[in-house]
Amino acid sequence: MRAYLSIIAAALLFGGCATIHGYPVRESRGPENRRVGEILDPLLAAVELPSLRAMGASRCKLGFAVVRTARVNVWSTPGTAAPCLYFSLFVTEGALRAPTDELTAMIAHELGHLMLQHTPQSQRQSAVSHEAWRAIQAQELEADRFAVALLKQLPQSSNAACDAMGRFLRRGAADWYGDTISARLEAAVAERVESADTACASADVSLPRRVTPVSLVP
Repeated sequence: MRAYLSIIAAALLFGGCATIHGYPVRESRGPENRRVGEILDPLLAAVELPSLRAMGASRCKLGFAVVRTARVNVWSTPGTAAPCLYFSLFVTEGALRAPTDELTAMIAHELGHLMLQHTPQSQRQSAVSHEAWRAIQAQELEADRFAVALLKQLPQSSNAACDAMGRFLRRGAADWYGDTISARLEAAVAERVESADTACASADVSLPRRVTPVSLVP
């Protein structure tokens, strides 16, 4: 249990009235810390970041808070210097109830965004220009491919990791948008699923050379 003490309450850091994408954020609880910590540690090792135990002995921690919605999603924010955080994760209550392999895939995808230094995007994607949309989609595809390579580093079989990746993508779109999903977004999700399946079937998919953004090492 002590290994997970370095996960701190991001909700408290940003104030009791914190929200993300319009949803209220609350402090995480002990069982939630343990579950996310057990998922995170192997992923952190694969990208050569300090373990949660090592973070517990240093001044830099990892932020974690729970987003109060039954919808399934995970978001991340880059590291900060004060307080010293490698990065922060915001996991919805719905995502915490998802199967462990799917939650692992979601978190691996967010680590991809962080490690590849992607620009955070607004949730209001329906109104963006075609050029901006393609830039957003390119980042999502790149983070998906990073996540597949990262999941293949875990002790579980690559087939299980790939299966979870596809399920996470399908679940997220159906849960978040339902029947109101736009044709453009539906096509984007289908492209991501096909790309992830292709990456999973490839023996050549691997993590890029160690990329540790400055934001992850305050």
